[in-house]
Amino acid sequence: MLLLLLPLAAGAFSLTLPSTAPDAPHHLKFVADFEGGTGYLSPNGIYPVLNLFGDWHAMGRQYGHLLQHQLRKFHDEISADVAKRGISRKEQIETATAISLVYGPQIHQLMDGMAETAGLDPQEVLVLNAGMMLLTGAILGDAPPAACSGIAVWGDYTRDNILVFGRNWDINREAMSRYMKYLGVVVFHPRNGLAFANIHPVGNLYLETGINEAGLFLELNNGEQSDTGYDPEAEDAASLLLRVLASSTTIDEAFALLEKTRPDLSYIIQLAGPAGAVSVERATFGCRMRKGEFPGLLAAYNSFVPPYPAEWEARVMPPPPVSQDPRLANLRNLANSPEYKGRFTVDTMMKLMDIPVDDGGAVHGGTVYQVIAVPGTRTVWLRGLGYSDWEKVLLASLFANPSAAPPSDFTPEQVIPGM
Repeated sequence: MLLLLLPLAAGAFSLTLPSTAPDAPHHLKFVADFEGGTGYLSPNGIYPVLNLFGDWHAMGRQYGHLLQHQLRKFHDEISADVAKRGISRKEQIETATAISLVYGPQIHQLMDGMAETAGLDPQEVLVLNAGMMLLTGAILGDAPPAACSGIAVWGDYTRDNILVFGRNWDINREAMSRYMKYLGVVVFHPRNGLAFANIHPVGNLYLETGINEAGLFLELNNGEQSDTGYDPEAEDAASLLLRVLASSTTIDEAFALLEKTRPDLSYIIQLAGPAGAVSVERATFGCRMRKGEFPGLLAAYNSFVPPYPAEWEARVMPPPPVSQDPRLANLRNLANSPEYKGRFTVDTMMKLMDIPVDDGGAVHGGTVYQVIAVPGTRTVWLRGLGYSDWEKVLLASLFANPSAAPPSDFTPEQVIPGM
């Protein structure tokens, strides 16, 4: 299988910056300001980057206003797409509402604020938030996706002993690449908690990939291949992850919160800091921390990795054979090869993340977008496959020096232009 990356999606935003625009943090392009929140574009004008402040309702208002054009277009496009695939508008609203019932209060408050300023009514906000999940259901039905993989390297695996994490977000590229124009980075500064960034299609308020100001990075992989249990009354894991990043400065603190919180579904959550990474296999019947088999290397995909605790043995479905899903073995083999071991940098990780699964890598037809993170510098790179090349976002300055006053000729009514 060949991986084809289309040319950089230049001009995705229609943007003309005023000559008086201030210097934005880390060379982002300043676009607009509203009620204390600020909107930027990534260095090449590809992805929106928001910096939001206050309580969750206030941040929802900022989010909704700054991205009102994109949120309206995204809602209308994905809702129509899902309807064409057999899920009626009524079913979309019912499913989106049911999904929201197991969210924590933070996401509900974000939704309330967004509905006040985005030009979307509350039901439209619900459908937009659930849009990628609704599309997944339309494509896959009840089958769990063989979705997502991650690899972290540090220590002797790297050229300079700096931890680098590569993450593949996988469901179905053919159906979802058209929505990568809505991929973005949203930084939240909650009144009570740590600042953190959510890297996800905008308007999807739950968190599956993120990093906080303490340098704690996490990413979530579906784990239903190992455990099909479900607790409909437990909080959604991707909602819980907002609180994990807002309250945890270390891997141990994050794990403690994950371990003590009742799970809804089975997930495999990777946690990484500047000096190491672990995989948290969070089953519906237990939670454990798994370290990589090789010091300085952690790889993960969609199955729990044996050996298991004795009490798990009869409750965990075995991983698929390597012939069926070689991603974990491929990532380990690549990292331990002479070409990569001891040579890893961000550029090397980018090279590894280009390799299709049929050629010994982990990228396949389901890979939709990718993220690389360096927790030590609070830096991320993101790209939607088939939409853009890598875009670098230096989050440290947003976390530490969060405000850039808008120029005097900007008004609060300005928003990031539509796409």
